[in-house]
Amino acid sequence: MHIADVLRKTIHNPATWSKQELYDNLQAAVDVELWTIPLYLTTLYSIQGLNANNQQAYPATAKLIESVVIQEMLHLELISNLCNALGYAPQYPFPTYEEAEGIPFLKPDVPPKYAGYQVQLGPLDINQLKLFCVIELPEPAGKPDWNKQTRYNSIGELYQALEIAVSLQWKDLYVGAAANTKQQANFTDYTQKNSKGIGFSQTINSLDQALAAMQAIVKQGEGNRATEEIPPRDQPPAENPANYDPSDFDPSQSHFLKFNEILNILLLDARRWIPATYPLIPNPDKQQLAEQAQAQIQLQTGFRAFLSELQTGFNAAQPNQQMPDSFYTSMFNLQNLITAVWQTGAVPAFPTH
Repeated sequence: MHIADVLRKTIHNPATWSKQELYDNLQAAVDVELWTIPLYLTTLYSIQGLNANNQQAYPATAKLIESVVIQEMLHLELISNLCNALGYAPQYPFPTYEEAEGIPFLKPDVPPKYAGYQVQLGPLDINQLKLFCVIELPEPAGKPDWNKQTRYNSIGELYQALEIAVSLQWKDLYVGAAANTKQQANFTDYTQKNSKGIGFSQTINSLDQALAAMQAIVKQGEGNRATEEIPPRDQPPAENPANYDPSDFDPSQSHFLKFNEILNILLLDARRWIPATYPLIPNPDKQQLAEQAQAQIQLQTGFRAFLSELQTGFNAAQPNQQMPDSFYTSMFNLQNLITAVWQTGAVPAFPTH
């Protein structure tokens, strides 16, 4: 079942979900996390002059966006681990970005500051930052009344529902330690670099770890209150200039706060504070069209390879709980492929099937 089918359909109390309904909503969470990654990457690499070999030299705006993308990859790992722990094989469908579809998990009461956006792939500009803020819009105070609520108002509410259903069905669905061989732990540095040694769980082998993983996802991004910083246990350590890691930039701020900070700068004085992006060619000639088409084909081929690596990596036993080198090759290659399209004067396009 596609994310739009789950998040737009009438929902009911997660305490009464069947096993299949839990699986459908787990898949929706996988789709949500995956949906954000190409969207954010496309805007990130629209910024001119980013050198992958010297990420510490990125402008602050790029560092903020990159840190969010890395956490979205972490969230995809966590929810995929939860799927496998509960006997569900996660799928990684092609994301689509169409204005007609909107954002499936859109809150109906978008604050005026963020109104007027379009759902699309695009460069760093006011539209994209409004869109990003709405995607990560904080949860209102209080909890949903699941006996009355008929749909999710945000991604955060999806995770609230999952916490209820997972808690109730864990005992029946957990595959057991011996069979739980598809867990991934590609982000253990979050724990290893934390001086208190607490961090949050990456692999999931207990209900407590399952709940901790979902809370980390919510507190870092979807669902965190606008005025709250990320709790220490759910954030990477502070940036260390001597050992720079892109995920460590501004570690206490949630996704919404990071995107809102950039939006505020754009609204204040974009010409002074925002780095230059690649210009689009409004009326490309024949040669330019050919160059754009070739770059788009290479991007689509590379993205298919990335999705294939995700599908294999989270659905096959990994003795060392790490993705193979081929996964990292396909992931890091996306920067070059996306940038190459921007350099031809076109907006990157990802395959939809």
